[in-house]
Parts: sequence; structure tokens; C-alpha cells
Amino acid sequence: FPRIVMSNAPERYLSWRWEDESDEDRLQYTPDSKKPNAGTFVMPKEDHTLGNLIRLQMLRDPSVRFAGYRMPHPLIVEAHVRVETIDAKLTPIQAFESALEDLQLEVENIEGKFDMAIAEFEHSRGI
Repeated sequence: FPRIVMSNAPERYLSWRWEDESDEDRLQYTPDSKKPNAGTFVMPKEDHTLGNLIRLQMLRDPSVRFAGYRMPHPLIVEAHVRVETIDAKLTPIQAFESALEDLQLEVENIEGKFDMAIAEFEHSRGI
């Protein structure tokens, strides 16, 4: 069977692989011009997985009024995460950083539990 190639689609590996560290920004922040406590983070080469994860983590913070994400187009691989805080005590950048720190702690916790479960399984099997 002949292989069908989309002419306007970028190479698949370019959607997740960083070719040159200096050529692209990994994270961009644009403050909202109408609301002082709001802004949008653009994460190139990220998709729904990270966008939704960060959105959910920010919504756990009581100082965050709104958090959402969108994918601009199926052929554009970047996630736009928008956040609005309740007041100026917590900036959108601080809320984003806090969400990332909390997610890192959760991943470390899950990793620790996974390692303990593997050790327990190996011990029970005599491995």
C-alpha cells in the first residue's frame, strides 16, 4: 500500500523534540492588557497532557480565580495556559510556579510509592 503523506503537516519528531536549545523559548508569558492579575503562558511542544495537568493543579489554589488551557490548532503543538488570580497578592507567574512545584512533589510521592510497591512485590516473590 502506498504511504499517504500530509504536505502541510510538520515532521512528527519536531512536535516533541528540541533541536537547538537556543533557538526556541520553552515558556513564554504574556500579561493580560485588560486584567492586571491575569496572563497567558505559551508552552511550545506540549499538548493536552501537560496543559490539563497544570490547569487542574492551579484550580486547587484558592487564590486562583480562573485557570484554563487551549490548543490553538491541531497542527500547532503548543499549549496556551491562561490564569487569573483573585488579587495582586499572588501573581499569575507565582501561581504557575506554585502549581509546578506542587506537581513535582506529587510525582515524587507517586514515584516513592511505586518503588515501595515494586520492592514489596519482589520480596513476596523471592526475587
